[in-house]
Amino acid sequence: MASEILYAWGPGETRLALVRDGRLVDLAVIRPELLVGAVVLGRVVEVAPKMGAVFVDIGQDRPGFLQGVKLTQGQTVLVQVKSDAQGLKGATLTTQITLSGRFMAYTPSHPGLAVPRKLSDDRRELLTERLEALMEAGEGVVARLHAVNADEDALAADLAALRQDWHSIQRDQSQAKAPMVLWRPDPLDRMLADHPGVSKVLVDDDLAFAQVQARHPHLAERFRDGSVFDLYDTEDAFAACLDPVVELPCGGRVTIESTAALTAIDVDSGPAQPIEANQQAVTVIARHLRLRNVAGQIVVDFVTAGGKGALMKLMASLKQAVSTDPVATHVIGATPLGLVEMTRERRGPSLAELMVEQAAVANADTVALWALRLLRSEAVHRPGRALALLVAPEVAAALHARPQALDELAQRLGRAPVIKAEPDRDRDNVAVEEVE
Repeated sequence: MASEILYAWGPGETRLALVRDGRLVDLAVIRPELLVGAVVLGRVVEVAPKMGAVFVDIGQDRPGFLQGVKLTQGQTVLVQVKSDAQGLKGATLTTQITLSGRFMAYTPSHPGLAVPRKLSDDRRELLTERLEALMEAGEGVVARLHAVNADEDALAADLAALRQDWHSIQRDQSQAKAPMVLWRPDPLDRMLADHPGVSKVLVDDDLAFAQVQARHPHLAERFRDGSVFDLYDTEDAFAACLDPVVELPCGGRVTIESTAALTAIDVDSGPAQPIEANQQAVTVIARHLRLRNVAGQIVVDFVTAGGKGALMKLMASLKQAVSTDPVATHVIGATPLGLVEMTRERRGPSLAELMVEQAAVANADTVALWALRLLRSEAVHRPGRALALLVAPEVAAALHARPQALDELAQRLGRAPVIKAEPDRDRDNVAVEEVE
């Protein structure tokens, strides 16, 4: 099946979509404040000996949580963000640095080579020989499964890039003042690693295209017909991932609602037969867990039909459906009430946590970033015209709180964007007007 990545650059927010045969398969939303996977030089601001942990300033509102190390207050420490801050909790940190590439992970604190056990003995031995020939003394590498199909040049380039990243981190660590982000993982690399076989990456911005082309010259293609998310109705598919209700082909529906404790998924058969609705719901659930980046504890309430045997078959189908998810996802079993229990590893905030408030209402940040994309699009169609954004006061405040995004857009437009806050304007009502 043909797979391609749509790379939609935007000021303050870049979005990646993996599309297979015209259908949305995976999503990534990139914002500067999201640090999962980043390597940071932090400073210890509090020691909690009873917890065997320290709290580390990494430049966010709340300090990160680092367990299993003995440090003193004020000491600097090199950490990697395991999970982003959530609610009142700060980010979770580790000192075991892992730099992820397309075909392998680089583990400077764990020397040696690890090769997937899923490979046959012959293939494992061949991949081991190929990688050991590229590695330097003292390096640590964990090969990905699809590394066995990569050619020598691709493996060498991936390892060389990761090695250079680590050397840059070490160099910058000696000169940096904590707190400071020293390295960020490339989300495109992550998506390419999760989905081997991508044929091309379509990029809709000149500067972003140059960056992608430098790292992936054989995949990068420049898209010049507006936003690349206009292809395959990806923008509409993206918006649908923020709706709690997913319609089933049979006329039933799946409702996905998250709370602080867990995510509840309800299957409603509507006019369809319960068995048909349940079978269709399995595919929808597996797809939307990935697209929405749902994590933690999950319970699924299928339509009651066919007794315990039918429920066991549904769980088996669900296990098969989530087996291709690059994020660890497990079907645990069923409760006495017939609710199917699942877990999914957390990899950054869910799409809903990032973009909406209750009742799927877009938050001010989401509207602000969409407004910047709108202004950029209008500028392309009205060259040479001075344009202003008309927004609600809370959206204007969200825009001014993102100076980096405004600077990025100004760089592309050749002028600073004009923002006009109008007290009577609704949050989601954004307009662009020409100014003198």
